[in-house]
Amino acid sequence: MNYKYGVSCGILFLLFLPFNANAESVSMSVDLPIYTKSDIITIYGSITSEITLQISIIGPDGEIVADESVLIPPSDFSHSVILSDYDLERSGVHVISVMYDGNQLENEFFYDSGYNVNPMDVSNEHDTISESDQIFIFSISGIVIIGTVIFLARHSIIRKKTEYDTGEWDSKKNRDYEKYHSDWMSDEVNFERDGKKKLTDEEFRKSLLANNLPNYYEILQIQKNTSQAEIKNQYRHLAKKWHPDREKSPGAERKMMQINMAYEVLSNPKRRKMYDQHFSE
Repeated sequence: MNYKYGVSCGILFLLFLPFNANAESVSMSVDLPIYTKSDIITIYGSITSEITLQISIIGPDGEIVADESVLIPPSDFSHSVILSDYDLERSGVHVISVMYDGNQLENEFFYDSGYNVNPMDVSNEHDTISESDQIFIFSISGIVIIGTVIFLARHSIIRKKTEYDTGEWDSKKNRDYEKYHSDWMSDEVNFERDGKKKLTDEEFRKSLLANNLPNYYEILQIQKNTSQAEIKNQYRHLAKKWHPDREKSPGAERKMMQINMAYEVLSNPKRRKMYDQHFSE
């Protein structure tokens, strides 16, 4: 009986014998598929005496990119390896190694440096533009662009439409008339006689019989043998010079009416022939 009791006590003593009383426990947590500069690797454990952790990080080409020593007092501990504290410039598989009291832990992790590409350091307030400043800059730019467009289109915006603009006139099909009734006119001046648009053949014949036609060659400042092309060019020149919107003298309107009348006669070969025959008699 005493023998059995002794064996039982011996077994219980062996079961509760603290074999690991002096053993150190150190582990490392590397559980992310991809690490970036903002991530952390945790080294943790429980030790009964002070130890020194030798922590190293080896890059993809075998180069040592981090190497430090950390003194850990006896306790349950946790130490964070912050990747942003180290110069990890290349993406790829890195190895983190922890050595202590002749023991070594190693783990691989994939590091992606792409997340660290930041051309502007957000911590430097002098290199950044605040949101309110950006709104102000874009507002000023928009005002400048709109103002430029309005300035360039000012003539079309403020131009007063005339009766000529709204009406259906045969003169709109006449390139010479259209050229000199352009957008720079503020008020269209009617240079025709008695409200009519053009001198009719009947009126021209009556004027010849009444012998009251002026010297149209002198009015257009041309010779009698001047060609039709030269007559047209001279008319354009005089129209630019004497148009009432450019020439503000009292007689400009009457002068322009004479120029128009002379051109209507001399630019028409039939009328010009009749006119020349009348004055040659």
